[in-house]
Amino acid sequence: MANYTDVKGEYSKLKHEEGMYQAIIIGGGMAGKLIAAAISPYFNSIEILEKDPMPENTSTVRPGITQAHHIHALLHAGEQALEKLFPGFQHDMVKRGSIKIDSLKDLAWFHHGVWKLRHTSKDTTLLQTRPLLESYIAERIHQIPNITYTYGIKVKSYLLTADQTKVRGVEVLQEGKTKSIKGDLVIDTSGAASFTKAWLENQGRTVPEEKVEIGLCYATRRFRLSETPNDFKIKIIYPEPPNQTLGGTMSMVENNQFIVTLNGYLNTIDPSSVKDAKGFMELTHKLPLPDIYHALQKSTSNSETAIYQVPHIKWRHFEKVDLPAGLLVAGDSICRIDPVFGQGMSIAALEALTIRDYFASKSITGQFKSLQRKLAKIIAPVWLMVLSEDFRYDEVRGKKPFGLKGLQWYVKRIFLLSSKNKRIYKDLVKVMNLVSPAAILFKPNTLLDVLKGKKM
Repeated sequence: MANYTDVKGEYSKLKHEEGMYQAIIIGGGMAGKLIAAAISPYFNSIEILEKDPMPENTSTVRPGITQAHHIHALLHAGEQALEKLFPGFQHDMVKRGSIKIDSLKDLAWFHHGVWKLRHTSKDTTLLQTRPLLESYIAERIHQIPNITYTYGIKVKSYLLTADQTKVRGVEVLQEGKTKSIKGDLVIDTSGAASFTKAWLENQGRTVPEEKVEIGLCYATRRFRLSETPNDFKIKIIYPEPPNQTLGGTMSMVENNQFIVTLNGYLNTIDPSSVKDAKGFMELTHKLPLPDIYHALQKSTSNSETAIYQVPHIKWRHFEKVDLPAGLLVAGDSICRIDPVFGQGMSIAALEALTIRDYFASKSITGQFKSLQRKLAKIIAPVWLMVLSEDFRYDEVRGKKPFGLKGLQWYVKRIFLLSSKNKRIYKDLVKVMNLVSPAAILFKPNTLLDVLKGKKM
C-alpha cells in the first residue's frame, strides 16, 4: 500500500496495511478538518461531507459558520495541537498575516472589576480572523492525498447493518438525488444542529443532555484606526456579574484591521439596535469601561454588523450511550460551549489529537465507547469552568454543578489575585488556555494566598 506524504515531505505509513478502510466525516468545519488530518495515517480514504456550497474565496464565511465573523484567538492548547497536526503552522500563519503577541504583555484584560497583571512572558498567541485560519487549514487538508472534501452534500441518516449493531455508512442528498456512501467509521462533527441525538433516540437509545439558557448575543464590526494603539494588541473588557451583562473585545487582526466584538448575556443586546455603525458605537459606550469606545473615535468601520446568537449551551452525553459500532461523535456535535471563553476550536484540536492517539494503538473498527469517554474527559473541566461563570447570573437557567457557590467564591479570589500576583496569573492563564489542569490553582501556596489575599 502506498505511503502518504504531508506538505513538509515527511512520510506517514498507513498503520493497518492489511485493510482498505474508509472513514466518513460529517461536517467540514474546524473539528472535521482537524480530525481528518489526525486520522489520515490510519485510513485508506477519508471523505469529508459538507452541506454548505464551496466558498467563493478564502475570505468568504460559509453559512454554517456564522460565528466566523467574530473574534477568534487560538488558546495555547489549540496552537500546540495545530502545530503537531500541521508542522510549521505558527510560522506559516504569521507569514500570512496573523499577529503574534506576547500572551500576557500585549493582552489588556479587565476582569471582575480589575486589570490583570501584565508582564513580559514566554507565551505567545496568534490573532487573526477565522477565515484566514480556516482557509490555511483547508489548504493543508487538500494536500493530504487520502482526504477528499465534498461541498453541497447533506447527510440525512446513518446506514446500519442488518442486525442494527453497526453503522456501515450514510445516506446523503446531493443535487436533489439520494445515494448511499459506505464507510468503516463515521464521525459526526456537524455541530450543534447534529441529527445524531434524534436519530439515536428513534433507535431507542436515550442521550442524556445538559442544557443551560444564557441568552448570549454577539455583535461584531471591523474597523480601521487612524492610529494604532501602542498599549495593547487585544483588549478584553469583561462584565462583572451579576450586575453587568455587557462585555467587549477589541483585537488586532491581519491587514491592519481591528475586530470589535460586543457580547451580551441574558438578551442584553437587541440585534436591531446595533445594525448600523451609530448604534454599534452607542453600545460600546455602555461597556463597563470606555476604553474601546475611545479607541474607536478616530476609526472607520469597514464591515456591516454581524450578529451571532447563542440562546443556550448544551452538552450531549454520548459517552453514556451504547453507540452502534463504527460511530463516533466529536466537536460541537457533543458540546456547544459558551464562546465568550474562546475554547471551542482548542477543544476540537485536543479531540483530534486524542482520536489520533487512539487509532495509533487500537483497532479502527468496532465500538468506540472508551474513545467517546476520552472526548468527554476533555470537555468536563471546561464545562465546569464555563458554568461557574455563567451561573453568576441568577437568571441563567439549567442544572447547577455540585459545590457551585464554593467554587465561584474561590475562583473569584483567583481572578482578583491575578491582578497583583504574577505566579497566580501565570497559573490561571495555563488553565484558561487548557494546557494545565485546574488542580494547579489549588496548590498549597495558592490556597494560602487565596485565604490571606496575599500580594506578590
